[in-house]
This record gives sequence, C-alpha cells and structure tokens, in this order.
Amino acid sequence: MPREKEGNSSQQQRPREPQRPAHTAEPYPWRRVVFGCLVVLLCWGIGLYRQNKVVADAKAKRLQDWAFSKLWSHMSTQNAERVDIYRKPLWAQVQGNVFEIGAGHGEPLMLLPRGKSALTKDGTGVRGITRYIAAEPNSFLHGRLAENAAAAGFSVQYDANTSPNAAEFNAASAASKLPVLTIVNGTLDNAPAVIPKFVRDHAPYDYAIGSMVMCSVDNVQANLQAIQDLLAPGGKFIFIEHVRHTDEGDSTVSAEYKAGLMDVSKWRRVQDMLTSVWPLLTGNCHLDRDTGRLIREMKGWSSVELQTHRGTSGVLDKLTPLVFGIATKAAA
Repeated sequence: MPREKEGNSSQQQRPREPQRPAHTAEPYPWRRVVFGCLVVLLCWGIGLYRQNKVVADAKAKRLQDWAFSKLWSHMSTQNAERVDIYRKPLWAQVQGNVFEIGAGHGEPLMLLPRGKSALTKDGTGVRGITRYIAAEPNSFLHGRLAENAAAAGFSVQYDANTSPNAAEFNAASAASKLPVLTIVNGTLDNAPAVIPKFVRDHAPYDYAIGSMVMCSVDNVQANLQAIQDLLAPGGKFIFIEHVRHTDEGDSTVSAEYKAGLMDVSKWRRVQDMLTSVWPLLTGNCHLDRDTGRLIREMKGWSSVELQTHRGTSGVLDKLTPLVFGIATKAAA
C-alpha cells in the first residue's frame, strides 16, 4: 500500500507539457497584393508612355509651361525691380531691326526708346525701332506680352507659322502706323538646324536682346551662335543674365561689391547643388550657367563689354549674380 501512494504522488508531481496552440489560417496577404498591383501599374504606365512618347512629352511640357507662367506672374515684377537699374541704360540704345529671344511678359519693352523721330543732342535724326520680333516659346506668356507691347507703343502681330489665331489678330492691327512687334512662338534651341522661319526671313538684325533667358535654354552655345549668325556685321547683342558665381578676384565685378563680403565659393557650391532640382520648379532655369565667360570666349565678336553684379542683400541676390553688357559682331 505505501508503494502505491508513493507512485501516485510521483505522477502528480510530474510537470505538464505545454499545450500547443491550435493551428490558425494565415491572414490574407493584402500587402503583397497591393505591391503586385503597383508593379503592374508601373510597368503598364512605362509601356503606355513608350507607345505615346511624343504626345506625353508635349503634354508634360505644356503643363510645365503653364506652371512656370503662374510662377513668373508673381516673380517678374520683383525681378524687374532688381535688374532694371542695369537693364535700362542698355535697352535705351536699341534701334532699327530688333530680335529678342525669350521675351517673357515683355516688361523691359517699356525701357526701349519711344517714338520713331527721336533726336540726338546735335539735332541729327536717329532711327527708331523699325521692326521688333519677340520669340517666346511659352504660349501662356503671350497674352501679357502682347499687352505690354501695345503699352510700349507697338502694333502687335503674331507669326502666322507658329500661332493659330494670327490671321484674325493681325487683321485688326494691320491699319496701325506704329512699329510692328511680331510674337513668334518659338526658340533657338534647335539652332542652327531649325531657326523659326519668320525670324530667319527678317534677318539680319541691328540688335539682338536676351534678358534672363540663357539660364533656361537647352544649349547656351547653340543659342549664342544663332544670335551671332542673325546679326548684321557690326550688330550688337545686348544681354543681362544671372550666372554661376565667378572667382572672388573677378575684375568684371562692379565696384559696389567689396572683396570678402560673402563666401563666394560656398554660394557657388549651393548653386551647383540646387541646380539638380531647381530647373524642375522654375521652367528649366539653371543656377550654374557661366554665360558671361561663354560670350567673352566666343569667336566672331569684335568687342565684348560686360560687367558682373554680385549682390549680398538677400538669398536670391546671392544665388543669382548678374552679368550684363554688349557684344558687337565683327565686320565681315
């Protein structure tokens, strides 16, 4: 009897094995399904884009142009206030047959000499502006460009080759005796292969103008070469551009800047870093273009007179130093 009790007590003290949890079904893999659907949509989108690349690129470009037109509507006035002090004496020299690349909203047109009968101090007559061709590839800017051109004393027309409503608009202004300003929906980015026909047909030009435009073109050298080719011998290219910071000891920097007022090398690095994303937000505008140097080093000019403004009054001033001046085409 005692042995039985001892055996029973040992069985009672044996630890129980842990109970295994009941088998449960794996939850539905929603994450995998969602990820798979995204991959399929991405592949489908890439394939659709490749099949319709031309149309898709055109629509994307138009959307970018629209976004930039809204941005520039807010920034153009501020930009004019900053650069007009340098632009005004340059634009006052313009006369004869004139071509402008990247006319934008056309605010600088108000800086041009007014009237066709202006006289010099010695009483000799000077030619006013006989024709003005304004090339602007962003059609969303054309409306304000036309308004500013009319306010500056021009009869506004559109190039029939590039503007669908040109005939109707031009008929209304045909009787005007004012100098004609023609808006061309085009660019020189494909130059020298494809310069807009209207621009080419009215060359050579006495003056070519570029105002804050070389920062956003696809190929600076091609545009500069096309401008030089369009000019008559002795014709002048007047420009004002924002550029990458030059060296601290640049002799073209205006006297208002004193050496050491800012860390030029640091701001040059900032320009280089921001340029990777800046063009996406600002209509292909680049902060790292060395336009002044390219103009100076370009063959075919008899002279290049330029000056650099290195501002220190704010972030935008430090990000966008200005180069402005006149390049004169050599005589044939």
